[in-house]
Amino acid sequence: MPLHIKQTVPLMGVWKVNESAGELLSLLTQTPANFLFPEKIHTESRKTEWLAVRVLLKDLLGEETVIAYHANGAPYLPEKDLYISISHTKGYVAVLLLEKPPVGIDIEYRANRILNVRSRFISPEEDSHIDPANEVAHLLIYWCAKEALFKMIGQNEVDFAKHMHVTPFPYNKSGGLTITETRTPQATTSYSLSYLVDDDFVLVHASLPKQG
Repeated sequence: MPLHIKQTVPLMGVWKVNESAGELLSLLTQTPANFLFPEKIHTESRKTEWLAVRVLLKDLLGEETVIAYHANGAPYLPEKDLYISISHTKGYVAVLLLEKPPVGIDIEYRANRILNVRSRFISPEEDSHIDPANEVAHLLIYWCAKEALFKMIGQNEVDFAKHMHVTPFPYNKSGGLTITETRTPQATTSYSLSYLVDDDFVLVHASLPKQG
């Protein structure tokens, strides 16, 4: 089983998707919920991602459980007292589970196309702190951090460059960062996120609150 990353604090996993939709389905109980894909899912690749998320969730929890969706598309677990966030990118799916919100995770394949859209999500001040020797990976950490926060605050009409602010941090292959937002009334709240730079992808997710 291609479980690429699994950790328990917080409960999180990354699945490297090598299987077909049929092979993933064989790892799940043969129920209508697993056979009937949502109407918007037509391609084989999207079906594979959809199933891989459920296989990964089963691995993390030790049992299958239903994933439902709010009207805004955010996932939730009606049968579990856990909050869930889901992300996927080329060849990988990621799931984060927390007992309390906010919860957010984002995974992005490492590719140079991030260079072409940097002005859409990063402010000039943030851009000035990007490590030129690790430009693509560092930019992707910023992008993933803002995508994760977007899921955490559950707001529409969010301008990533204007409403989300990452405190400058030196580039490393793993670590933590702080991000704030100015989109909601709770705009003074700071959020702690953790990140990891893999050979294939960049991953950022919500961290557990500090105790004490």
